[in-house]
Amino acid sequence: MRPEDHEEREARDQETEQVERLMGTLDRSPVRLPALRQAVMARIRREQSSPWIRAWRWLAAPQLSPLAASIALAAGVALLLWLRPFTRVVTTPPESGTVPIRLVFLAPQAATVAVTGDFARWDPHGIPLTRPQGDGAWSVELQLPPGLHHYVFIVDGTEWRPDPNAASQVDDGFGQKNSVLLVPGPRIT
Repeated sequence: MRPEDHEEREARDQETEQVERLMGTLDRSPVRLPALRQAVMARIRREQSSPWIRAWRWLAAPQLSPLAASIALAAGVALLLWLRPFTRVVTTPPESGTVPIRLVFLAPQAATVAVTGDFARWDPHGIPLTRPQGDGAWSVELQLPPGLHHYVFIVDGTEWRPDPNAASQVDDGFGQKNSVLLVPGPRIT
């Protein structure tokens, strides 16, 4: 054995003894820091946001592609429309509180005239009027329940016109006017 190897070995042995002595002095029991854990968890709980703020952050974060978001929005709207209560149109038979109403429309050049409105469920063909005199005055007798009714005349199947003799007209939401008819209810004596 070379003398250099022997010196290196002795130096290593001395270092090993020093390390073993130091290790013997250390306390090897596990370290528990309950106060630290409680402090960290308390801070996490304190910083937790309300459900509304967390939902807004989730919605505002770009997690969905625009296409997926559009599809989700369309599905939500379709679901709302499907879940809303269905409206029912109640038709009143002629013998149960309806009032006879005569509508007259002057259109001497017209080949056909019809009337449509909420009482006819806005049927595009409408209820046909007759021209008994041949003087251009078209008329029809209707049985309508009391209340407000919106209506228009359909001339030659294509031209929708409000009644010029109506007491009132309202915007139909499409840039045209609807005539308004108030059918009085039965009088109480």
